[in-house]
Amino acid sequence: MRGLPCGAALLTGLAVAAPALAADLAPFTKAPPIVASSWTGFYAGLGLGLRATQADLTTTLAERNGFSFDPNSAVNTQAVDGTGFRANPYAGYNWQVTPSWVFGVEGDVGFGDQATTLRGFTYGPLFGSSTFNADGLSVKTTWDASLRGRAGYLLTPATLVYATGGLAWQHYDITSTCVSVVCDGATPAVVSNSTTRTGWTLGGGVETALDGNWLLRAEYRYADFGTASFSITRATAFGLTIENFDTKLATHTATVGLAYKFGDPGLGGRSHPLSAQAAMPSSWTGAYAGLGLGARAARTDLVATSETVGGFPFDLTERANTRPFDNTAFRASPYAGYLWQFAPQWTAGIEGDFGFADSTTTRGGFTSIFLADSQSPGESLSIRSKWDASLRARLGYLVSPQTMLYATAGVAWQNVELTSTCVSVSCNGFFGVSPGIVSASTTKAGWTVGGGLETVLWGNWLARAEYRYADYGKASFTVARSSTNPDFNPSINTWDVAMRTHLATFGVTYRFE
Repeated sequence: MRGLPCGAALLTGLAVAAPALAADLAPFTKAPPIVASSWTGFYAGLGLGLRATQADLTTTLAERNGFSFDPNSAVNTQAVDGTGFRANPYAGYNWQVTPSWVFGVEGDVGFGDQATTLRGFTYGPLFGSSTFNADGLSVKTTWDASLRGRAGYLLTPATLVYATGGLAWQHYDITSTCVSVVCDGATPAVVSNSTTRTGWTLGGGVETALDGNWLLRAEYRYADFGTASFSITRATAFGLTIENFDTKLATHTATVGLAYKFGDPGLGGRSHPLSAQAAMPSSWTGAYAGLGLGARAARTDLVATSETVGGFPFDLTERANTRPFDNTAFRASPYAGYLWQFAPQWTAGIEGDFGFADSTTTRGGFTSIFLADSQSPGESLSIRSKWDASLRARLGYLVSPQTMLYATAGVAWQNVELTSTCVSVSCNGFFGVSPGIVSASTTKAGWTVGGGLETVLWGNWLARAEYRYADYGKASFTVARSSTNPDFNPSINTWDVAMRTHLATFGVTYRFE
């Protein structure tokens, strides 16, 4: 997904539509008299979560020993996506301008040292790979920051749904390493460039008051930092090699945060009078169904485990036999389950969901280690992930009668498909291989664990914010081709695909009675 996902749109729409919905839906019980309180004041907190980076590198100029290459004559773009842990202290000020509306300003600084490397790449996308593991092109994101406005609507006196947007900054480095034998002693061996880009960010979240002055939130934001230009120049005995490329960068951040509000006492919790002003469920026990919208950040590694050419094994020692195929995509997930409230503050249950997020990452110009990265149009390897599913247990704690924190874990399934394409001039001519396209798919079982926040809205409606991590182990694939040239007949590659996913979801649930 190369844009603002619908998870942020869901939250923004919920904040805008909430007043109208509240007028139409009846509460569980009659609310007690309004208790005077306010969200107005300073706050500071710490968020923990993940940052998914989308970086697209596109060659704009390429020269070698005085000869120029047409950037459009070959595959000149590579995606270098990645996902990593992120911590972000934040602080801000809220103004409760009406009983239902809260506005504010907030700033945060995020720390997340994450790097993704295209092993074997000696310069930018156009010159491709040496196939040696010692060479590489990496994109590393470090710190980020933002200064944003916030606009929120109080679903209950203690639960706020909000939209947020403003300025954002992202620092990142691009490093090229060329030390293998094919580099001909080019200097400098390591070329590094860094920049801090200014962009914009937009997102939303749910925040609820706990006991005392503590506030708990779940937030998603998308940020776009535009395009920055980079250059890699090295000298050899034969002249200069230069490749210039543009890098388009965007990020997705999902965060769970805990903040302390200064001044007035807390707004929620079981002992606070505001906890009685929201819809009061007689019990959380019952069946439910809902729809979640959000993002799936997939961390996928393609590992070459063996390669046979003309009946002889090709030595993969010291070769760049691992390639990243990470991506981030919009995900929709209908879910259903059953909860039992077995104690005044405790619930347990079971839940299943199906996730739909059709995303494909393609390494253009690459079909196997032996054929190397020719960058020829018509040669590629791609990994596609479509649907996922899970069956999980849930354990929840009611921080107030209307708000539940929960953990969830269980079995998960992920569909994955690998496609190898070799229909270029060299594939059809010199190598003479067929079939041109080989595709295989499988569904892997794994495990998932995570947690979330769920709160009562109006009537039988609930809202949730959830994060889950899933690990599906490795799936093995074989790509076999015949050749009209005896030197290359047969050509057989075996691959392992290791996949892990991060799922960030905002959902709306209906509870049956």
